Amino acid sequence: MVAKPSQIFWRILEWYQIARLKGEISFWIIYAIAIYLPFEEFVLRWTPAPSIGILFLRFLHEFVLYYLCAKVFYKRIIRRERIIKSSIELALICFVFWALILLIVHQASIFSGVNNLRTLLRYISVYYIIVDLELSKKQVSLLLKTILILGLIQGYLVSVQYFAPAGFNNLFVPQNINLEVGGAAIQKSSEVSSGNLKTGAVNGTLANTANTSAFLLIGFIILVVVTLQNTNTVSLVSPKILNFFVMYFAFFATYKRIALLFGLIIPIIVLFLYRQKLWASKVIWFYLLGGFTLIFGSLFFLNVDTSIDGWAIRQGESIDLLGYFGQLFSAEYWEKGTRQWILKTIFQGTIITGNWFGLSPAPNDAVQNLIEILPSKESIILERKFWFEDVYWAAMLLYYGIPGVALFGYIFQRLYKTSQYLIDYCLEMQTRVLGIGFCTFTIITFFYGFVERIFEIKCFSFYLWLLAGLVVNVYSRYMREFHNSTSFNSHKI
Repeated sequence: MVAKPSQIFWRILEWYQIARLKGEISFWIIYAIAIYLPFEEFVLRWTPAPSIGILFLRFLHEFVLYYLCAKVFYKRIIRRERIIKSSIELALICFVFWALILLIVHQASIFSGVNNLRTLLRYISVYYIIVDLELSKKQVSLLLKTILILGLIQGYLVSVQYFAPAGFNNLFVPQNINLEVGGAAIQKSSEVSSGNLKTGAVNGTLANTANTSAFLLIGFIILVVVTLQNTNTVSLVSPKILNFFVMYFAFFATYKRIALLFGLIIPIIVLFLYRQKLWASKVIWFYLLGGFTLIFGSLFFLNVDTSIDGWAIRQGESIDLLGYFGQLFSAEYWEKGTRQWILKTIFQGTIITGNWFGLSPAPNDAVQNLIEILPSKESIILERKFWFEDVYWAAMLLYYGIPGVALFGYIFQRLYKTSQYLIDYCLEMQTRVLGIGFCTFTIITFFYGFVERIFEIKCFSFYLWLLAGLVVNVYSRYMREFHNSTSFNSHKI
């Protein structure tokens, strides 16, 4: 029987009152945003509103998160409770102060520098909101299952899109926003959240293939962790194995070669974290055999065209898939690859010349300062300016120098250690899944940061800090239970 509109209204009101009394409103808002973000571009695509309205909606969830985070700190200050609940606060505060000091020292554009910092840390608010909540085991499990389901939805949709006609795929093309106001804020957001698709590639409901492949990796990690919980029960006809192949095909459909590579590495990392070294060695041998076969076959079947250019295929030119993926085996690719050249140039302009403390937190100012240091490369630096952030760790070296990179890396090292504790000392399977999932996530994020602006990609960044918050939340709960049990036993003795 279908409920009447009035009944639905009162049920929602009743649910809201119960959630408010339990202090769960913040959790459900985070949960709603977690579901919404992968579909944001699709929703905005079909929202009948002017460009300024679409831009506001694009930033609305950030404003909500900032508000919830401010409530957390305000509540704790009023109650005189300890705000610092994890081991990253000191490094985070030092990193922010270091960025602001560099702004003053280099006399850079304050708006551009702060906006660059905001894009990097905009979802740190999610971390503190989650850490502050009293999450139940059921809620933690719900978040993990939801992320997995969202990843599978995107994986299956991308697989369908790859074979679907253009008319169907046009339904998912993101809406362009053209505004002449707002300056760097609009330009910065559009660079990361929009872009042209490579010819033949598909993007699900996200902005572009970079966003799609990064989000697919999140769901894929959880899928692999859940699938490999017990290697003795893994079957080739299992629905989980089907999901595995569909997700991996989705990586291919985005034409993101780095995602394909990480998709192969993730099972090995997970098996090592599960202490399944024998299975990990079997997978490695399988990969070596497959890689040898591919390379041997390429001598006869692959005609690797080293002139293939990523920008050209984004403009609608035809693409030879075998040549595009086989290009990775080309010596010329590694000698003249865009990312490698940018890495070499940044290291030459910072480490070798002694500019260890960063050239400027404002991207445009940093590039101009790099040109002043390397004037002979001015034309090519300006030509490839947009791609500098594709090697994000190197970009951070350019912006914040060695101290900034060290502080930011230390934050994730501490989070990795916390998740490692959940693996080593917690017996609950759900908790170990969370720990192994985040450890794998952290390792992939570290390496992904050398080839993509991974910390700026909205969905990836959101779920990165969401899972980090879950890890610290669960860790804090275990510490409280341990201390309570220790105090009880001491009192009993």
